[in-house]
Amino acid sequence: MTNNKILYPTGAAHPVYKNLDAIVNNNSSSLTPPDISTLSISSVKSGYNNLPFIGKESQFEKVLDLVDKMGFIPDSLVESEVKWFYEQLGIDDVYFERESAEGIASHVHALYSAKVDAFARNDLESPFMHHKRESPDHAVYFDTSVPGTDEFKLTNYEKRIDELYLDNSENSYRVESFNAPLILNNVQFSQSTEQIQNFRAHFVYKNTFKDGSIYDETFNRIVSPNTKSLYLSVIDSVLKQPLGPIIRHLPVEGSDEHRIIIGFKKNATKKFFSAFSSLIRYYKLNLSRKYVENFSNGVTIFSVYLKPESDTNPAAIYQLVKEASLLFTIPNGLYYDNFNSSELSLQESIYAHVGTIFVTHFLNRLGPEYQTLLKILNPSNSNQNAELLNSLKKTLRAETFTQSSIIEVFNKYKPIVQQLYRSFADVHYIKSNLEKTLSFQRLSQIQPIKSEEEFDQILLKNVFNEHDLLILKALFSFNKSILKTNFFISSKVAISFRLDASFLPEFEYPEKPFGLFFIVGNEFRGFHIRFRDVARGGIRIVRSKNQDAYEVNVRNLFDENYNLASTQQRKNKDIPEGGSKGVILLDVDAQEYPEQGFQKYVDSLIDLLLTNEIPNVKEKIVDLYGQEEILFLGPDEGTAGYTDWATLHAKHRGAKWWKAFLTGKSSDLGGIPHDHYGMTSLSVRQFVEQIYKVQGLSEQPILKFQTGGPDGDLGSNEILLSTPNEVYVGIVDGSGVLADPKGLNKDELIRLAKERSMVKNYDTSLLSDQGFLVLVDDIEKQLPNGDVISNGTYFRNNFHLTLQHYFEKIDLFVPCGGRPASVDLDTVSKLITKEGVSFFKYIVEGANLFITQNAKIELEKKGAILFKDASANKGGVTSSSLEVLSSLVLDDELFITAFKKGLPLYDEYVKHVQKVITINAQKEAAALLKYKELTKLTLSQSSDLLSNDINKLADMIAKSDDLWNDLSLRTLILTQSIPPLLLEKAGGDIEEIQRRLPESYSKSLFATAIATRYIYEGNDPTNVIQLLHFLKSLAA
Repeated sequence: MTNNKILYPTGAAHPVYKNLDAIVNNNSSSLTPPDISTLSISSVKSGYNNLPFIGKESQFEKVLDLVDKMGFIPDSLVESEVKWFYEQLGIDDVYFERESAEGIASHVHALYSAKVDAFARNDLESPFMHHKRESPDHAVYFDTSVPGTDEFKLTNYEKRIDELYLDNSENSYRVESFNAPLILNNVQFSQSTEQIQNFRAHFVYKNTFKDGSIYDETFNRIVSPNTKSLYLSVIDSVLKQPLGPIIRHLPVEGSDEHRIIIGFKKNATKKFFSAFSSLIRYYKLNLSRKYVENFSNGVTIFSVYLKPESDTNPAAIYQLVKEASLLFTIPNGLYYDNFNSSELSLQESIYAHVGTIFVTHFLNRLGPEYQTLLKILNPSNSNQNAELLNSLKKTLRAETFTQSSIIEVFNKYKPIVQQLYRSFADVHYIKSNLEKTLSFQRLSQIQPIKSEEEFDQILLKNVFNEHDLLILKALFSFNKSILKTNFFISSKVAISFRLDASFLPEFEYPEKPFGLFFIVGNEFRGFHIRFRDVARGGIRIVRSKNQDAYEVNVRNLFDENYNLASTQQRKNKDIPEGGSKGVILLDVDAQEYPEQGFQKYVDSLIDLLLTNEIPNVKEKIVDLYGQEEILFLGPDEGTAGYTDWATLHAKHRGAKWWKAFLTGKSSDLGGIPHDHYGMTSLSVRQFVEQIYKVQGLSEQPILKFQTGGPDGDLGSNEILLSTPNEVYVGIVDGSGVLADPKGLNKDELIRLAKERSMVKNYDTSLLSDQGFLVLVDDIEKQLPNGDVISNGTYFRNNFHLTLQHYFEKIDLFVPCGGRPASVDLDTVSKLITKEGVSFFKYIVEGANLFITQNAKIELEKKGAILFKDASANKGGVTSSSLEVLSSLVLDDELFITAFKKGLPLYDEYVKHVQKVITINAQKEAAALLKYKELTKLTLSQSSDLLSNDINKLADMIAKSDDLWNDLSLRTLILTQSIPPLLLEKAGGDIEEIQRRLPESYSKSLFATAIATRYIYEGNDPTNVIQLLHFLKSLAA
C-alpha cells in the first residue's frame, strides 16, 4: 500500500505532471525548482554499526534509471535528487539493502513532489511532506508535520506502527526511527520561533530468526558488542521480573545526549511506541533516534536518544524516566489527547482516566426519588416490587450518566479536576521525593482543595448545572475514599486503590464491605470486595462479545461483584474466612489477553498488601489504613489456569503469605484441586441425599435434569456421584442440549464425565425415538416431536424455561452451570405448571446465583423443596479454607517437600478435607429443615437466616477480648479446630501454630468454630443466657 497524498488547505485537486520542467518554466523567472538535497538526518548512531551494502552502487544506478524513465523530476535534477536521498539523509545501508529499487524510487518521488507542492502553494515556511508505504514484511514512513497540528493528527504514523506492527500482529518487527531539523536551500524551517520543524523517518522490518538465536538477523549484524551486552542485561532483568518495564538511563559520554532503554515482555502494553514520543515532547526533549527491537524469547526493547532543548528544565530527563512506568500502565487513556496537547500532565490525565471509571461505577445515579419509591414499595414485602425496583435501578443507571458525559464534564472543568489531582497528590505522594520533581513544580502552581467546605464554594462559584455538579462531587468522593494507592510508585503495572467503602449508599448496599480494592489497567478494570478482614473468594474474568455486551457488563460489574461476595460471605459461614470476590472486566479490544489482565490485577493488589518497604522490590507508599491486610484468593470463571503463577509471583514479590495467597493451585504447589476430588459436588450430593432420606426416595426412580455438562467441574462430578436411582432426561452445556424423555444412557454420560467431554460428543445412536441433541451451531433442525429449531444457540440458552413442552415431569433439577439470574421473577412462571405447582419437585442449586432469590421463594411457595447455592455448593470453599490453613501452618520446607499429591501427608489431608465437607453439609441440611419448621420461612430464606445468625455470632465473638483472652477456652477451641495431621506436624504445640498464624486469622478461626457449633446444635442465637451456658459447658 502506498500513500503520498498532499494536503491542500483550499481543497484543490492534486496536479499530475508528466514533466515538471514545463510547469516551472511557465512561472516567473525567479521561481526555480526547489533544491532539497541539503535535507539531512544525522547518521551518528551509537551502538549500531552502519555496515556497507555491497550492491548499493548498482542499486543507485537502477534507481536513477527508474526516476529518469518516469519523467516526474526534471532531467537536470534527477541525479542530484537521487544522490541526496542516498547520501544526505543519513539513512543507513540496512534500509538500502532491504528495500527494492522500485520502492526507493517511489520514496524519492514522494519527498520531491511534496516539496514542489509546498513551493506551488507558497508554503515554504512550513512545508508538509508525508509519505507511507506498508506491506506485511516492512514499511516506510516520512513526515514533516508539526506535533499538535491537524496535519500531525491526520498522519500520526507512530500510532499506525503501533496498531499494524507492534501491538496486534502475530509477527514481530524491528523499527528504526530518525528525527532531524528540516533543512531546505540551507534554510532551517520553523513553524514558530519556539518550535523547529523536524523531518521524521520510520523504517519497519519483519524479524528473521535463525538457528535458535534470540536475535533478528539484521540486528545481530549491525549492533555493537557493547549494546548487545547492554540489551542482554535488560533481557535478563525482564525475564526475571515477570511483569512491568525495566528502565535504564544512560548519559552518552562526551555529549549532552541521553539514552533511555526500556525492556518489557512483548504485548505487555499497547500504543506505547507513539505514547512515549508524546511524553518526550511534553518535557521539551529532542528525540534524535528511536529503535524497537523484538527478540524471539518474547522480550521487546525500546532504545531512544534524547537531547534537551535550550529551555528544557534540567530535571526533565529524570521526570521522563520516572513517568515512563506510569505511561506503561495506561499509554492511551481517555485523556490522552489532553496530555498530547499539554493541557494536562501525564499524571493529571491518568488521574482523570481512573477518576472517570470510578465515577462511572459509583455515582449515586438513583437520586432521592428512587429512595422515596423504595420506602413506599418496600421490596421486602413483595417479590414483584423487588424485581420492579431492581429493573428500574438498572434502567436509571444505564440512562443517566454515561462515560462520554463524564469525560465531557471533566474537560469542561479541567481546572477543578487539576485541583482535585493536586489534593490527591498532596496526600499520597511521598513528600521527600515530591519537592525534587517537575511534577511538584507544576503542582505548586495549582491551588489545592483543602476541605469539603472549600470544594463546595468552588462548585458554587463555577458550576451551575446539577448534572455536572453530581459528577464533580463523585470525583471528590473518590479522593476522600482512597486509603492507599500504588499510583506514585515506579514499579507498577496497573493502578490500584484501597478504598474506604463508606461512600456506598446504604439503601443500595445495605451490608457495607469490610474492604474494597479498585484496579485499572491498560486492558481491564476490576474490583475486589470482602466482607471480613480475613476473607477468601475467587477471581473471575468477565469477557464481552461486542461493544454492546461490554457496556452491559460495565453497568453490572460492581453489583455482580458485590452480590457474589455477599453470597460468598453467607456460604463461608463454616470457615474462618469471610466472603470475598474479585472481578476483572476485560476491555472490549483486549478479549484475547485474559492472562495479562489477571497478572496485572494480582500484581497491583500485592503492591497494596505488602506493608514494608523492600529495597528493589517494594517502594514505600502512604498508608492511611495503617493495618496489615491479607487476601486469600481462588480460581473462578476464566482464571483456573493462572493460580500457580499467582502463587509463585507472590513468593517472588517477597510476600510471607505466598503459600496461602491462592487456593486451587496445582497439587505440586500444595493445592487441592476441587474438580479432581469433587469437593464442591460432595456437598451438593449431601443435600440431594438429604431430600431422598427425608422423602423416602432412596430406592425410587428420580427423573433428573442438569445445566452444566460433563466437561465441567460440577457437571462431571455430579454425574459421577449420582446414585443408581437417578435417571437423566436432559443436560445443557456450552455445546448444546442433550435430552431424552425416556432416559439418557448412564454409562455413556459417565464416559463423557471421565473424559471431561461436552454433550456434543454423546453417542446419538443411544437416544430413544424421542431423544435429541441440538448443538449451538444448528440451524433449522427438526426434533422428533416435529418442532423445528431455527437457532441452536437461542434454543440452548432458553431450554431450561421450555421443559414443560418436552417432558411430562422432571423430579430433580441440579444447576451445575449457567449464567447468574437464568431464572428470575420474569421467567419463573415458565417453571410453574398450569395447576399452579412447581414443575420441579426438588432443586439443589450447585451453580452460583442461577436462580434469583425471589424466584427461589416463588418456586418454594409452589411446592418445590429447594436448597440454594450458598448452602449446597459450599464444599469447594471448605476445601479451599483447609488448603489455606495447611499453607499457613506448615513451614516452607515441609510444605514444599511433603505436601504434594501422592505423598502420605497430602493424601491423608485430602481425605480429612472430604470428611469435613460431608459432615458440614449434613449439619446444615438438617439445620435448615429445622429453621424452616420453626420460622415458617422457605428454605431459601432460612439459608440466609442461618448464615446471618452464624456470621453475626462469629463477628460478636471475634470482637470479645474476654473470650479470646480466656487461654483455656482458646487452647481448647483451636486444638479442636486444627486438623490432627497439622497439629502433629507442629509437634502437638498449639502455641507454635498460633505463632505461625496471623492473629486475625486465629481469632476468626476461634470465633467461627464456636458460632457454627452453637447454631448447628439448635441453640437460639439471640439468647445470651443460653450462649453463656454453652460457653461454660465448652470450658468445663
